[in-house]
Amino acid sequence: MRIAAVDVGSNSIHMVVVEADPAGGQRVLAREKAMVRLARGEATSGEIGPEAFRAGLEALGRMAGVIRGFACETVMACGTAALRDAKNAQAFVLEAEALGLPIQVISGEEEARLIHQAVSHAIPFPQEPVALVDIGGGSTELTWVQGGRVAASISLPWGLQRLADAAQTADPPSAADLRHLRKMIRRILKKARKDLPSELPEPALILGTSGTLEDLARGAAGGRAFTLEQLRAYALKLWRTDAAQRIARLGVDPKRAEVLHVGAIWALSLMEWLGAPPLRHLPVGLREGMIWEALKHGGAAIPPLADRRRASVEHLAARLDPDPGHSLHVAKLADQLFEGLQPLFELGDTERQWLAFAARLHDIGLSVSEKGHHKHGEYLVRNAALPGFWPEEVDVLAQVVRFHRGKPPHHARHDGFRALAPWHRQVVRKLAAILRGAVALDGRRRQAVRNLSLEISDEVLRVRLEAAGDVEAEAAAFLDKGALLGTLLDRRLEVAVG
Repeated sequence: MRIAAVDVGSNSIHMVVVEADPAGGQRVLAREKAMVRLARGEATSGEIGPEAFRAGLEALGRMAGVIRGFACETVMACGTAALRDAKNAQAFVLEAEALGLPIQVISGEEEARLIHQAVSHAIPFPQEPVALVDIGGGSTELTWVQGGRVAASISLPWGLQRLADAAQTADPPSAADLRHLRKMIRRILKKARKDLPSELPEPALILGTSGTLEDLARGAAGGRAFTLEQLRAYALKLWRTDAAQRIARLGVDPKRAEVLHVGAIWALSLMEWLGAPPLRHLPVGLREGMIWEALKHGGAAIPPLADRRRASVEHLAARLDPDPGHSLHVAKLADQLFEGLQPLFELGDTERQWLAFAARLHDIGLSVSEKGHHKHGEYLVRNAALPGFWPEEVDVLAQVVRFHRGKPPHHARHDGFRALAPWHRQVVRKLAAILRGAVALDGRRRQAVRNLSLEISDEVLRVRLEAAGDVEAEAAAFLDKGALLGTLLDRRLEVAVG
């Protein structure tokens, strides 16, 4: 079986083609990499720039030709932070599909899961705690592993290019630039700590993936594992030179020379935050995780066909949903919330589908009893035959349905939620928060809130409602039931009509 995986990252696009035997052995047939920097400037413009847009499609066209030449049975292409966030991402995805490479945009949590999968097949995990760190162009994924088991995972919407765009350092950078960057990173990591369990294993080793950490390992320790002190010394060299000197004197890749000094401080800050263990770079990443995911499911691309999944959800809803008009309207409002919040929540195409399915099914528990119908709904979803869904996806859907009302999910109080993998807990929190808000906006089941849009600042999430008639009760319900959204986003909620 021949499998091709394409990782459309915010800095680089990677392709690998492998031939796999029934026992899971792999022979690499082709590798290709193109550093196109899709995320460059996105933090300020909100879009993939025209030069990167063209370069990205040219790279994908070349890779599609290579893949066709190997006649691969399974072809997967996954897009990460740049395609989660850019306003013109859909245009890029459509043009890539015309080239023969349909791209599935994945969430930060899914990135972390697939990277963990790649690392777990590359080396045996030691018994002592380790942390996995992947620094991309638009996001950074961290996973804590203890005794081979995942303890926690988080995706931060900050990668090398996004930090560099936000920091806007001079060339060469100044001491004031460094203070500004450090302050910004402290704020990012302080917020990130709120989203993690109160007790985390302190890692004895960091396993790093990604080109940024490979370049830092090469510069700090000749390509070997490096310590905090070695990275600090190399960071000092990067900050004392301009981009041209970094290329000529330090041997930095020309395409990373403008930003690697920012990456060094980001990696240094993460190492300090994790307790300052040494970091070892591994030459694997998202694309290898995609290959292993396909092999785990018999060579199937990820995820299975959406129409099959949709049909199984509709079949269940047709039997058990007492008010399909309400559920369908909630699904519409939830999708509008999802679209506006996607850059902040770092979610992807699969999570958008999960939200739509959970919204469609959120009230099926009413077929059992109105009291506790969210708990009945969880049971019905978990025990329904849903063709097209993998078991872990059914568990996620059941938990989103469970927490569309009532107390928010908590790993210490809710057994079903605690049983999820850490990256799926993060997804359930986000999707449940969105669904709770959407349900509140149709609490009287009148479909009076026709549409919504979002205005987002550093301190406020303002939901603007397009309504027919009085929606004061719906607005008040959103501020109450949508409180989880404000908590996750660390923003105050406001509602405006018109």
